[in-house]
Amino acid sequence: MAKQKKDFSAILDKAKETQVKTPLQKVVPVKPQKEDSDTHKLSLRMYIHEFEDLKRFVNYMIIDEKNLSYNMSNAISKGIHLLTENKAIEKGRPKVKLAVGRKDQTTEAEIKGTSVVIPTADNELLNDFIYYKMMTERNTKYSRVDLMADLMNAIKEEFPNSF
Repeated sequence: MAKQKKDFSAILDKAKETQVKTPLQKVVPVKPQKEDSDTHKLSLRMYIHEFEDLKRFVNYMIIDEKNLSYNMSNAISKGIHLLTENKAIEKGRPKVKLAVGRKDQTTEAEIKGTSVVIPTADNELLNDFIYYKMMTERNTKYSRVDLMADLMNAIKEEFPNSF
């Protein structure tokens, strides 16, 4: 059986007569979400063993201290407060840039990067501490890795049972 060609010209003519209204499409720009001005995103670098210690401390606070909402941001904030509470650090110092690199250039230990969100007040306190380390103690090679080592040492001194 051969297929017969059907005449669709009547249907096509009727379709041409029908007006189709296409809806108007508007492009609405997406507004970037404003970051909460009360917080600051902080990028950190630390050796793997310090990262493991930080995780161990967070787990200690959650499990042993029953603080179920505790996270790394809380741990970093706690460490900042511990670093600054016993030193005569002037508040409101200008921001100084940390040195880049490892605290010991000879080691090949792996470095872990992470970021946390801390309150702006804690970030300002951290900037004052960095200024103190670099300018008052004259350690111009003070780096993020050094900062995390100091921070973890302060936590270990305050919470020796957590490690």
